[in-house]
Amino acid sequence: MTIRAVLFDLDNTLTHRDQSILAYSQSLAQRYQHQLQAEQITQIQAIIRRIDNGGYPKKELLTHPSIAASVADALLQELKWHSLPELDELTQFWFQQFGLSAVAMQGANQLLSELKQQDYKLAVVSNGGHATRLTILQGLGFSHYFDEIVSSELVGISKPNPEIFLYTSQKLDIAPEHCLFIGDHPVNDIQGATCAGMNALWLQGFHDSEVSQEIARIQSLAEIKQFL
Repeated sequence: MTIRAVLFDLDNTLTHRDQSILAYSQSLAQRYQHQLQAEQITQIQAIIRRIDNGGYPKKELLTHPSIAASVADALLQELKWHSLPELDELTQFWFQQFGLSAVAMQGANQLLSELKQQDYKLAVVSNGGHATRLTILQGLGFSHYFDEIVSSELVGISKPNPEIFLYTSQKLDIAPEHCLFIGDHPVNDIQGATCAGMNALWLQGFHDSEVSQEIARIQSLAEIKQFL
């Protein structure tokens, strides 16, 4: 089957979530260096990792409706401060800076550039707030590569619901069977895309799951070219 469009998940597919958390932790520590009692990058990183859980937060760890506010609350409670910033200020710092701290997955920029030059339609399909998706892609310098950027907030549908994948293929004007989807989550990404009739590649290393042996698996983005 001829592939005419390549669609990507965002976190731990185009971005490396944990490296992005480290970069954000460094940015936050620098911004609040005069209010923090000491450099606490390791503690900041640990707090974010615990609550963020690789972009799949556990409900019992969310003290507020968003990851941003829940992280801000935990930072206020658990770090050592000379003077406390406001919860809303720390929350807004996440929305403003986390996307701009995004660290690209190895080989992502080269792959996207090659695919664009070869006239593949490109799209992102990601769960989460739309403004945050746009900021992350801006931070990565990837925005110009994509024909469509689709978020669950934008369309009111979340992965693994096949409808969000079908919506994207319709926007691209490419039939699902001519689309290749790449993601790190075996259910949200791979199951959702295949149920929509797309081809799918599971980028392994971030989520363990008992899945069908028939699912195509890759260890790096560079391997995608073998499936085009």
